[in-house]
Amino acid sequence: MVGQKITGADGKPLDNYKSLSESSYQPPDAVKKLYAKVQQDYWVAYALQHREFKEFDGHSLLSRTRLDQETMSTYVGCEYVPKQKQWRWKGRKNISRNKLFAILARAIAGMLYPFAYAKNEKNENDAMSARVARYLIEDALRKANYETQFMFMILSALSQPCVWVEVEWIEAMQRIKQRMADGSIKILEAIDQLLTGLNLNIIPIGELLCADFYSGCGKNIQRQPYMIRVRRLSWDQARKQYSGKHFNADGTDLFDFVQAGKTRVLLAGQENQTLFDIVWTEADIDEVQEFTAFYRDEDLEVTFVGGVFMGNEEDPYNSNPFTHRRLCLIDNQWVSIPVYRFAQTGYQPMDPTGRFLYYKSAAANMFWDDAALNKMHQLFFDATQLDVFKPMFLSGVGKVDTKVMVPSATIGMPMGATATPFNLGPNLAMAYQAFMQQNNDLEATSQANPAGATQPTAPGQQPSAITAQQVQAQQEQAKMLMSPFALMIGDLIQQIGELTWDCIVSHETVGELDDTVPGSLNLKYKQFLIKGKEKGKQITNKIMFSTENMGKQFTDDQILKKEWALYDMTGKTPEARSKSDMRIYLVNPYQLARMSVTIWIDPDQIVDKSLGAERERKMRAFNILTDPRVVPFTDQKNVVDDFAIEEYGGDDPNRYKNKGPIQPPTQNGMIPGQGGEGGGPPNGPGAKPVVSPLNNIPTKVSR
Repeated sequence: MVGQKITGADGKPLDNYKSLSESSYQPPDAVKKLYAKVQQDYWVAYALQHREFKEFDGHSLLSRTRLDQETMSTYVGCEYVPKQKQWRWKGRKNISRNKLFAILARAIAGMLYPFAYAKNEKNENDAMSARVARYLIEDALRKANYETQFMFMILSALSQPCVWVEVEWIEAMQRIKQRMADGSIKILEAIDQLLTGLNLNIIPIGELLCADFYSGCGKNIQRQPYMIRVRRLSWDQARKQYSGKHFNADGTDLFDFVQAGKTRVLLAGQENQTLFDIVWTEADIDEVQEFTAFYRDEDLEVTFVGGVFMGNEEDPYNSNPFTHRRLCLIDNQWVSIPVYRFAQTGYQPMDPTGRFLYYKSAAANMFWDDAALNKMHQLFFDATQLDVFKPMFLSGVGKVDTKVMVPSATIGMPMGATATPFNLGPNLAMAYQAFMQQNNDLEATSQANPAGATQPTAPGQQPSAITAQQVQAQQEQAKMLMSPFALMIGDLIQQIGELTWDCIVSHETVGELDDTVPGSLNLKYKQFLIKGKEKGKQITNKIMFSTENMGKQFTDDQILKKEWALYDMTGKTPEARSKSDMRIYLVNPYQLARMSVTIWIDPDQIVDKSLGAERERKMRAFNILTDPRVVPFTDQKNVVDDFAIEEYGGDDPNRYKNKGPIQPPTQNGMIPGQGGEGGGPPNGPGAKPVVSPLNNIPTKVSR
């Protein structure tokens, strides 16, 4: 689909390509016309990626991306340097990279999974369905390696104009060799469990092409007229995903036409629209090009693998809808609408109205400070080297080649010549001050020291101590600077959660025909065992999909009876059930899929977790709730359970809880913060007796 240009101005092959043979793959005319349309749209989007924008300081998108990534990786490069200048320092500091990774460390510490809220068709809140939805989303994301991928998402946002994340559901097949009873080997086709399911793909900037950078599209990528995804796959992976799924009119598997390292192209101006085989690039000789064009307004998604159309060739415009869809209630009818399967965010907005599609990365934010810092760093090294290894100024010599004027050079001179050492007195102190000033500016730019950079100190001088008030000011400043980026991260998590829920509704809540019973038309549904944490304790959530109760009405007593039946499934004996860590949910998949699920993220939680303030906030809450002025109005047992035992009790906080009656406080064992009035000791003179609210709390817990 995208290959080397081999045509002249008239659209015909150049002379040195006359020997090209026509492709063995010649699809119907309708596919060829679609082929030509997609090629034209690709070159429009390709030109847009290479256009210079003022938002990128006169660079193109790809050029800006390259500069930002070089800043992140502290790229030095390789260039020709004349021999007489090779003494100059060419290295650079790792400060910008370290600061970017400092921001990354803060951001990944604030990693959250999407929260879900659910409403039924009557617009009523459904807390139980929301809990099931949240469990299913977390389970799907964990299987997609969300935690590791989250780190690369944030790193991409810090070092590129944006981060593109593709939420893709893949059904891949795998060939398995099985030895039979007679010793022969049989090759079977089975589902590849490692590739099948939800996949989170972080897309390089150059691999996802958008139709518009402005025109009101802005940050809402669902408004894009079209999007094109180009990526390279190994031939084996492409075979797993596409072999045996698409056929031409005579029944031939379309994947049989796919050749590694090659693609197809339509030659412009050819009336017969003949496809030619061309080499993609030399570097991709063992790879396969996957080219997918998405037209959301037309509900059209077309994929070409190695230039071969992977879709329905009969009426290609109307028989190849979007694969990623979302259930929506329109005019009291549930319909699935096409949705782009991509999520996007960045570090800082580029313009105040949010119209521009891309962002300003953290690397671009510190680009000039980093360049100035490294320039001063190089000058400081060069000046020091000149001052230590002084070159010589010669007089009385007819001609001396200037190439020998380098530090510590040994020069042969004729009789009568005089030599004067270099003594211009380089101002190393000023160079050091300039270096430190640039370092301080970079500190403030990168949030590494957001409360303001420290004053530069001379070598050997001890910096002044930082007071607690200064530390508090730094934390408040860090929170203010981190909040905009936390909002961007929260928006990305929300987009990923919404796309993940779409995949769950489309693939996980769908039943399969039960072929275990001959002639049965019953559907069997998946069951999920999902690990989780509830009040600090590790639990297992078992979610069972079933339609046995669909359309039935139950009284409160009947519902309670069914709940007890589920409880009895957690263990064989009453003692086993009381100690069980399993929670069972019986869910109607039809109703769950038609719940209005809203994904939401609180950016303040990201900030608190990233700055390490979450536990500090809980400690402040604990101190307030155990304050003697508050104690009479609170249930201290629940306060201790929630803020102390469950917070610090590990995976099984129940073992730390008192199993017997709670003893009243004594003089040496008072509840923290309780004491007599007037500031005296607890049982001192003038103190009134204090009755602990823990005395009358029942310890028996009913089922």
